[in-house]
Amino acid sequence: MEVFIRMTSYITESPIQLLKPASSVAFWYANMNDDQAWNTSKYFPVLNDPVQAQLVIQQEQQLLWIAEHGDTVLFHHKPEDEFVAYVEMVRGQGTLPHIHLSFIDDSDFSAVQHKQDKEPVLLPFLLTEQVRQWSQNNGWTLRYDDADYVRKLNDKYQVRRFVEKNGFAVTKGYFCHTPEQLEEAYQMIREQGFTQAVLKSPHGSSGKGLSIIDSELAFKKMIAFIRRRAATFELLIEAWHPIQRSLNAQIFIQLKEVHLLAITEQRIQERGVYVGTDYAPQIPTELRETYEKEMLRLGHLLQQQGYTGVIGVDSIVDELGDLYPVIEINGRFTQVTYLLPFVDTQLRTYAFAESRYIRVDAERQYTFSEMKALLDEALEPDPRHRYVIYTYAAHLHAERWHYRVFLLFLGQDAGSFQHMIDRFERFTLTPLEGVNGK
Repeated sequence: MEVFIRMTSYITESPIQLLKPASSVAFWYANMNDDQAWNTSKYFPVLNDPVQAQLVIQQEQQLLWIAEHGDTVLFHHKPEDEFVAYVEMVRGQGTLPHIHLSFIDDSDFSAVQHKQDKEPVLLPFLLTEQVRQWSQNNGWTLRYDDADYVRKLNDKYQVRRFVEKNGFAVTKGYFCHTPEQLEEAYQMIREQGFTQAVLKSPHGSSGKGLSIIDSELAFKKMIAFIRRRAATFELLIEAWHPIQRSLNAQIFIQLKEVHLLAITEQRIQERGVYVGTDYAPQIPTELRETYEKEMLRLGHLLQQQGYTGVIGVDSIVDELGDLYPVIEINGRFTQVTYLLPFVDTQLRTYAFAESRYIRVDAERQYTFSEMKALLDEALEPDPRHRYVIYTYAAHLHAERWHYRVFLLFLGQDAGSFQHMIDRFERFTLTPLEGVNGK
């Protein structure tokens, strides 16, 4: 294959060797919805979509891109055989892990064969008390087993207090305990020149646990809803800073070392919903050096508190160019973590690498090969610009098939690369003529 000139990559290390010593074999487990159980207080309306919740569970397929041959991925849902064969074709023959359908209360793993001299290690997406107990029952080792601290690390309120205490730049925000305090805080945010605010609950990712307030009318409706629920509470309201860039850092914390694995840039919709990642962002040297310094400082502070493991840190640069390095900490794996080893190999060949996903539905079922054929027709990949499907989630509900399809785009020419992404974001199952421009 022709090798193209590579742009700057901020993937510095693969997490595999750090997470899984050579003397161990890994059980990978993606409990991606578990953090929602931590949100016990419902002070503002939250839309729950059971169909999308089922599709999110199937994002466990991303484990197939990081787990090694000899490892086991513990799935809730059996992926299509065609998709599994496709992953092996892309990764290489004989590289896939074992696939074992499992639920967290299962204890019979006699069907999973491993070398007896290997230490079994459980690598969950998110460490919870239930996962910790499950690991103990099966005789698996955890790299970190303090589930209570992990919950605190994933708490937006705890994180804000932590970063304020340690001198990181923070966005304008206020903790409120009564409707009157909330009204006062909102008015202060408006008086400081911000047109939007965000109300946060302690837990939730990818836009969950957030309510964007984009007008005074929206705030009045929200405060009326809250008054009907409670007279006292704890809520965090923050100014919605106009964003120039949304950066993300992947950090691996060990007992004596802190590793900055990668710096990526998130693609975020206006209302804070994650839609994809740029794995090779162009970042000015001064900003990059400042950001790296702050991320390593954060890692060492968490290390001093006894935490070890992977974290993902969400950060922003506002329209004034000011860096707010710690908007949110995800004390767990992220979707970026799972793709890092594969993306790193691709950036040795391609200059650009970005992920995107779409949600589509149809009256009939589309097999993986049928969907890929439609995507090939719509996106027109070539040797210089191609895509890899890294998740193919499908769910039947109310006589319609719903799909959540994740693609990694790879390319050399910026214009052609972006054109392929634009076509994907317009992709629909019917009619396809509008996508192909015919």
